[in-house]
Amino acid sequence: MKPRKVQLGLFGASTIGGPASSIVRVPERDRSRRSRGRTSPSPKPWACVVLGVDTAATSGWCIAVSGKRVDSGELSTLDTPELSRVVRWALDLGRLGGLRVVLVLEAPWGGSVTVVAALGAARERWEGVWRDAGQTPRRVVRVNPSTWRSAVLGRSSIGMSRDAVRAFEQGVARAVVGKPLGPDEAAAVLIARWGSHAGEVGKVIGVKGRKASMRAWLRAEN
Repeated sequence: MKPRKVQLGLFGASTIGGPASSIVRVPERDRSRRSRGRTSPSPKPWACVVLGVDTAATSGWCIAVSGKRVDSGELSTLDTPELSRVVRWALDLGRLGGLRVVLVLEAPWGGSVTVVAALGAARERWEGVWRDAGQTPRRVVRVNPSTWRSAVLGRSSIGMSRDAVRAFEQGVARAVVGKPLGPDEAAAVLIARWGSHAGEVGKVIGVKGRKASMRAWLRAEN
């Protein structure tokens, strides 16, 4: 049996941490999404602020502005003031740049009832701080791990064990950021990378947000 080639999806595209080196190719099945009321993934980063979160009791987070990582880290979701600081930082960046802000949360991946309940509680803490900051739930996107991993790491990542895929994530994130990152922070960096191009994010920033993105792309080309 011939070994499968590893496709790195968004890795190397014009996103967080580096210059463009390849084009994100939209699969054929995605090209008809507009006809079903969906927005296709974008080959260039949306002109918006993405706060990507690896949702867990200790959450990784990453703020990206128009696809470029501003900062990232890890925090305890029991530390409400720190949660609020990160959310308000993302919102401040949005106000400064006149950009919409989207919270992208990793959805519970499964496991025991205890694990699912803990992940759900962590997600609710993020969403609670988001609401307390006056933000609408319509600007919250939830993404399954298999969805963002297949886009950013390639489909070969889907069959990996948890330990193997986490190591893979850390390797890719290190190449993006230029320094070693913990597993939760690494995942958040890649979730923000996914969100910067995702059709789901393009949909929630609305027609005005997508038009603003197109204008930004045209200015960058001229």
